[in-house]
Amino acid sequence: MSESGPPSDAPSVLFVHGLAQSRHSWEGVLTGRLTQDHRLVAIDLRGHGDSDKPEGDAPYVEGAHFAGDLEAVIGQLGLVRPVIVAWSYGGVVVGDYLRQRGDAGLGGLFFVAAALKTGKPARALFGPGMMSNARGLMSEDTAVYAATARAFVEACSARPLDPARVEAGVQAMLRVPPNVRRALLSRAEDYSVELERCTRPVATLHGALDQVVLPAMSTEVVLPCARSERGTWLPGVGHLPFVEAATAFEDALAAFVADAAA
Repeated sequence: MSESGPPSDAPSVLFVHGLAQSRHSWEGVLTGRLTQDHRLVAIDLRGHGDSDKPEGDAPYVEGAHFAGDLEAVIGQLGLVRPVIVAWSYGGVVVGDYLRQRGDAGLGGLFFVAAALKTGKPARALFGPGMMSNARGLMSEDTAVYAATARAFVEACSARPLDPARVEAGVQAMLRVPPNVRRALLSRAEDYSVELERCTRPVATLHGALDQVVLPAMSTEVVLPCARSERGTWLPGVGHLPFVEAATAFEDALAAFVADAAA
């Protein structure tokens, strides 16, 4: 877990990373200007980064586990109605939380190119950056997976990433065991009902050129289901808005947190 900003009396923001990444995805945000007025917390999901990596599929396909993990973090850190920032597969994790725990303990939901529908019925909502790499992402062959991981990370940005950023993303992916990747990518979920029931503020932020989770995920799944909706579209940006357009990301998130608190 990584944490920055004032330890108390400041709005809390909890960051949930995407498939086969880690809390380090958010390092630029956790060292940026939001730290002046916000308590920022980023976690490693189970099976990722420095978190435990139980064997088998059950710990990763049963959403109650992810819901319990988020609840434990919120409780142990004493986060008071945090805004949850969910990127990519983090949307599934937040969907699990809403399904199992509801939204009473949350301040708002900020979805960043987040997947809220997965599996075969949702294939049209994912782009070639995801679909062309899906098989390799589940591979147990180390060389195949390593090559696919690099291709996937490079596909996340509309423009070439800094080589150090690519390498960091690849190394994060190489720490995730095959059983974890296979289980996560096998899930077929639709959190539309949970979004319709949600009473907290909801916002989306999506790169217009995202080729991993297509912008249609936000326009067709998230926003139509949300009671209070706000969508931000970033031209020329791919699947990494917090990297590719850091200032715009920080502005949008800060405004959303302020509105949610009000």
